[in-house]
This record gives sequence, structure tokens and C-alpha cells, in this order.
Amino acid sequence: MKAWQLPLFAMASVSTAAYAVQPDGIMLGSGVTLLPGVEVSISDNSNIYLQENDETSSSITAIRPNVALKADMGVTQLNAYYELTSASYDADSDDNYLDQLLTLGGDVEMTSRQAIGLDFSLKKGHDPRGSGSLEGQTTVDPSEYTDTTFGGDYTYGADSAFANVTVYGSLYNKEYSNNPTATDDLNYDKTTVGAELGLKVSSTTRVLFEVRSSGLAYDTDQAKDDKDGSIMTLLAGASWDIASKTTGDFKIGTTKRDFDHSTVDSDSRFAWEAGVTWTPRSYSVLNITTSESANETTGPGSYNANQYTAITWDHTFSPLWALKANLSLNKDNFVVLDNSGSDRQDKTTTMGVTGIYSPNKILDVKAGLEKASRTSNSTGLDYEKQVLSVGIDLAF
Repeated sequence: MKAWQLPLFAMASVSTAAYAVQPDGIMLGSGVTLLPGVEVSISDNSNIYLQENDETSSSITAIRPNVALKADMGVTQLNAYYELTSASYDADSDDNYLDQLLTLGGDVEMTSRQAIGLDFSLKKGHDPRGSGSLEGQTTVDPSEYTDTTFGGDYTYGADSAFANVTVYGSLYNKEYSNNPTATDDLNYDKTTVGAELGLKVSSTTRVLFEVRSSGLAYDTDQAKDDKDGSIMTLLAGASWDIASKTTGDFKIGTTKRDFDHSTVDSDSRFAWEAGVTWTPRSYSVLNITTSESANETTGPGSYNANQYTAITWDHTFSPLWALKANLSLNKDNFVVLDNSGSDRQDKTTTMGVTGIYSPNKILDVKAGLEKASRTSNSTGLDYEKQVLSVGIDLAF
């Protein structure tokens, strides 16, 4: 399936192994390739609980075995990916975790103008102490949860066609399994449907129009009163591909968050989604992503009006040496709409750099430094953190 046939959510949710190394994989025949791998890292985190004062540091040893399966069957493309991440903390073994991720995806080009895509993901994850559902808490075990997503899309169009239309939908569920005092009100279901129209205005540019609607249903009565409702997003913009040097899309519009309970007001805000890739040389790639969206909150407020911008740069100096650098700014505005208080506003800045040594195409040796800091208008939530890491990626 071609890139224009997948809306943003589908591209994000159909995951396959993303190797910096370039493995050939194990050919199983009939177009099926197996790609096993493993990542091992040791890091030193200066502030594992994101505390403003009296920070707790720890060394963390993590191992992540993974395997991808890809099947190229002509008009049908299938993929599967599984990873298991086990991490051990030197400071306190109660912070140890075992996460899992499974994704399945399939794309079928039914005709030269019609295509469908289906995807499924299952994530067994956790909120570390001091973040998410456990913000400010350091005396309980990490909160464990399961994320489940089913998605699909149908596209009518072609690269050369004047008009392409994609309709899509997804079902999402998040369910915590422990720390009920902190997590019971955070379990919810989200149903999303949407459509995007692309009109070709030149050989390199399309005008885009998108409408997206989501319904939210929480499990507990208190959460239903505070957060049940819907999100309506309307966007317009353009996508482009200029000589394969600059590609991207940019859409602006509005997002409205409605609530079922009469005591919680509706809220409308300016919204945008954009992603740009600039490739001045084949060995140097700059990516910029930015968005404003309505997200669910694990803490205060009726919802999180989030703004996020990230810049990444990948540069290969030689077949042996490469560098990855990143800078991001995340603004969380926890909007209070029931007249119970004022909005909480957080700003988190993260920057990092990773050097990569690749003695062959199946092995990467990495060393990195990342710094993060948060400022908040809520007392006691500022923090600074530094993470030093070394590791290897091995893929076959």
C-alpha cells in the first residue's frame, strides 16, 4: 500500500521493527522474512521519580528481544512484530518492569484504485513511579496497564488521480490492573471514525481536507461525570513531495471537546498536525513534527490540550559512524471546565544526542546523553533529569 493511502493514525499503529542496523533477515520462502533482534542497554538516570528536590538516581539495565515477520505477497502485504522489554533498577527493585508489545498489520491493494488496511496492537505497559497515574508518588509499585487498538482504513484513489478519499476507524481501550486508588478513574474506551480527501493541484502537491470524530466512555461513575463525551476535529492543509528532497504535510483547523455531563462546559481550540522531512543529502535527514491535540489526562483537569514539537537529525558520517540528535518541546494544558479550579500548565523540554558505531550491518554500538526539564505553574512539579546510556543493537 502506498504512503498516501494510510492516514496518520494507521501509519502510527501499524508497527514493524525499526532497526538502525540493516539486517537481511531470515528468508522463509514465499515472500516471508523473519527479522529477529535484541537490544541491550545500561543507563544512569539522575532523577527516576521526576522530583523537584531530593532526587533519586539509579542505574538501569534493560534488555529488549524482538522479532518481526514480514510477508510480501504481491498485492497483499502482511507484517507482525513482538517485543519484550525487561528492565532492572539498581536503586530499588520495586521499579523493575516487564513490558510487552504485539502489533499485526495487513494492506491489500484490491484494484489499481482501491486498497484496505487493517491493524491491531496490544501493549502491556506501565507508569513508572513519579509519572502518569503515579505523579508525585514514590511509595507504591508502578501502575500496570493494557492498551488495545483495532484499526482499519479504506482508500479509493491513485497516485495519478485528481482525488483520493480515505475513510478510517479505530477502537481503543486502556485498562489498568493495579493501584486502583490511583487508576480506577483512568480506564476508558475511545472510538474514532474519520475521512480524508486529497485533491491533486500539481505533480508535487495535494490539498487535504479531514474530518475526525471520537467518542470517549470511562468505566467509573465519577470519571463518566467528569470526562465522558466526544472530540470533533476539522482540518485542512496540504501535502507535498519536492524532488524527494522535502516531503511532508501540514493541516490546520479546530478541535472541539464536548462533555456529556451538563456541569462540564465544552471547549474549542485551534488545532494543527504537521510533519516535514528534509533530505539535503542521502546521508543526512532532518525531521520536524508538530501538533496541537485534545488528549486524555491522567491527572487534573477535564482533558489535556497538548502542544508538541520535535526536531530530529540523523547524519551518517561514514559506513562506521553516525549521529542522532533530537530536541522536543511538550506543553500540557490540563483544562478545567467544571469550575473546580484553574488550569495546570506544564512545559517539558528534552534534548539528546546519540553516537552510533556500526562495525557491520547487523550490529550497532551506541552511547547517548539526554537532558530533560519541566516547569509547571503547580507547586512541586518542576524537575530536571539527565540520562547517560550505552548499549548495543543486534539484528539478523
